[in-house]
Amino acid sequence: MKFHPKDLLHIENHHLSIEKIEKDIDYLKKGFPNLEVVKPATLNDGIIILDPQEEDELISIYQKSKLEAIKFVPASGAASRMFRMLHQFMEEYPASQIDFETFLHQVDYKDLVSFFDAIEHLPFYEDLKFALKGKGVDFDSLSQGDKALRFTKQMLSSEGFHMANMPKGLIPFHKYTEEKLTAFQEHLFEAARYVVKDKEAKVHFTISKDHLDKFQEKLKDIKPAIEEATGVNFKVEFSFQNPSTDTVCLDTNGDLYRDGEGHILFRPAGHGALIQNLNALKGDLVFIKNIDNVAHQDSEDEKSKPTHKYKSILAGKLIQLQKKAFGYLKALEKEACDKTIVKEAKAFLRHQLNIHVELQTKEDVFYYLNRPIRVCGMVINEGAPGGGPFWIKNEDNSVSLQIVEKSQIDLSQPDQKEKMEASTHFNPVDIVCSLKDYKGKTFNLQDFVDTNKGFVANKFVGGKPVKGLELPGLWNGGMAFWNTVFVEVPAHTFNPVKTVLDLLKPGHQPEKNV
Repeated sequence: MKFHPKDLLHIENHHLSIEKIEKDIDYLKKGFPNLEVVKPATLNDGIIILDPQEEDELISIYQKSKLEAIKFVPASGAASRMFRMLHQFMEEYPASQIDFETFLHQVDYKDLVSFFDAIEHLPFYEDLKFALKGKGVDFDSLSQGDKALRFTKQMLSSEGFHMANMPKGLIPFHKYTEEKLTAFQEHLFEAARYVVKDKEAKVHFTISKDHLDKFQEKLKDIKPAIEEATGVNFKVEFSFQNPSTDTVCLDTNGDLYRDGEGHILFRPAGHGALIQNLNALKGDLVFIKNIDNVAHQDSEDEKSKPTHKYKSILAGKLIQLQKKAFGYLKALEKEACDKTIVKEAKAFLRHQLNIHVELQTKEDVFYYLNRPIRVCGMVINEGAPGGGPFWIKNEDNSVSLQIVEKSQIDLSQPDQKEKMEASTHFNPVDIVCSLKDYKGKTFNLQDFVDTNKGFVANKFVGGKPVKGLELPGLWNGGMAFWNTVFVEVPAHTFNPVKTVLDLLKPGHQPEKNV
């Protein structure tokens, strides 16, 4: 492909290369090879079930360890998706000339019926009502339709709170007696319960560069109070998705998409790019959890079975496995290694690290064993969109556990579709990772990425359809060559906020509202 001289300068300024762009275009045109799913991972066949005694033992292992832990929170998203349905309501309801109740009972809006019935339970309800009062609006005297419309406009319009333009992490998620807490604050409180060493908790957020000032300003406001409440000192770091991981798009004609000034458009390539951010961390263990997945501390489930308990269980399992793996690696390193050790290490790889492959030599065993380990919580699938746990066949003919997205499976193949539909569990992004090898040296995580596990996604830019490229997902192809273990965790530990309606679910409400 020929590029104009101004393109070459634009590419160079973005820290990209012609070779990378040509490779991206090739992927966009040809796509990625589909995964070969062997079967879904299910209970006792890829997903471990722990009894209470095992859970207590694993918690103890983690609590007694001297390993340095970090909480890693992908938090770069804006809140625009949270409010998409309300935006549509705000634009279409006034022009519809339909009465409020009839309008909401249309298929596209039926979920808003229960939402508007319960808006007083939103954490920012009183703030919105107070702002409307300041504008001279007698909110309580309005009809139901006018209440809903005024409320929505105050929430989303540029003259109001403009909440869809805020980073999701800075949206108030939970209301307490004395205060409202954002997802950002809740992650700090949660970290104080399971990533503390020497009274210090390390938390790393990946954010959009445009949001840095807002996060830093918020941190300055909230840090003293959270440290006083928890007795923990917080070391909070921020990083951004590297521009050199951005990719190009193709328009409907298959040509490079360009902006209004004729420049090639570069767009972020999904959370798979964050493997670079993860790779830069200096620690022994890393807990990965999405920004929108935090529970109200006073919800019924959090009081009876707190989420942090299961984080400690996953970490304990990882430490337990890592200790065994390191022992075998040190033994295999020796020239005069006992054959019994090789046999035991093979069995460990197969039965505990879920690597099913013919291993001919001691070196083969060493190769598969000397990889980062991740222990991933899995919840019962209750219909949430996203990836799930599967056994897949790799290019080296090994069979291993992977988190697989629906888009990676060739659903035109009846057997593959059947296996996908037989999946029982869902990936809530509840992962504990090891970053160091048996010699204490940090792995180069780029060595364990399967570059053929990316995605071609249909996107819209400026209202126009484009084909965009997603790098191998952080917990999909980005960790394809890690050793993977799945553990079942309770569904209540998964409390995502994909839309504003989710803030009214039990996990985001105090017990009295549940």
